[in-house]
Amino acid sequence: MEEKDFITNSARETEDLGTELAHNFQIGDIVVLSGELGAGKTTFVQGVAKALNVKSRVISPTFVLVRRHRGKFDQRKINLYHIDLYRLGDSEEIKNLGLDDIFEDPNGIFFIEWGEKHQTLKASWQIDFEVLNKNKRKIIIRNYVQS
Repeated sequence: MEEKDFITNSARETEDLGTELAHNFQIGDIVVLSGELGAGKTTFVQGVAKALNVKSRVISPTFVLVRRHRGKFDQRKINLYHIDLYRLGDSEEIKNLGLDDIFEDPNGIFFIEWGEKHQTLKASWQIDFEVLNKNKRKIIIRNYVQS
């Protein structure tokens, strides 16, 4: 497992970090985003979406649970899935969401806020957001190298 830490001093820097790191994510990757409300998870995904040429507005999927955004990277079509499990209470609700079907998208990259609630999720990446003060965040990124 590889791990890197970053400090951002504004929402803009958090978004820019997502843009900068977007090329590291591959089709099929499941990226778990953890951290308290307002820690920067959606802002980071907005940056990734920018790098993937997503034209639709990326907002938190808290109330709809799953949003799919179409993008393109290196002339390849990509579906960026932004998923939020915050409102789901137990594993049965998560199971009924049908994530396994969504994960079968051959063009999908999956960003899951509160993904730690999904007990059997096989993450490719874990990104933890820690609020240090009003604007400052510590972002720890772990890549689970698949063998």
